[in-house]
Amino acid sequence: MRGLVIGAAAVVAAFPAHAQLRDTKMLTLDGAKNIVSAAEAEAKKSNWNMAFAIVDAAGGLVLFHKGDGARPSNVDFAIAKARTAARYQRPTKTLDSMVAAGRVQFLASDAFPLEGGVPIVIEGQVIGAVGVSGGTSAQDAQVATAGIAALVK
Repeated sequence: MRGLVIGAAAVVAAFPAHAQLRDTKMLTLDGAKNIVSAAEAEAKKSNWNMAFAIVDAAGGLVLFHKGDGARPSNVDFAIAKARTAARYQRPTKTLDSMVAAGRVQFLASDAFPLEGGVPIVIEGQVIGAVGVSGGTSAQDAQVATAGIAALVK
């Protein structure tokens, strides 16, 4: 057993550190606040009452904000949309379209295939996602996208 551990250590030492590690961008709380602020401003332009969820790359909640007038169901929907967009690394509209086209297998997974979840992509890497609920699906996606645009400026 000792020889196996020494052998494994030698193999790891043979690879330079940059081959073993990856530089990763991470969403900060300030970044999430900026997204929510811009998303809420976009929603208020049209008097939409919405809930906003920002998650990290693994789908863990970073920030949640429920606007005045948002319905209780919007809370769960916004969080589920954000988590789905982060974990599947694609807009939830993609999954929504797949289910509508007959790929109902997604309904048996942890995915929430309803438009309104948008991944946050920086330098080709998904670092989190935004989920919005309270309007039509297209309105939710519009507001989520406006929030993300404020982060990447």
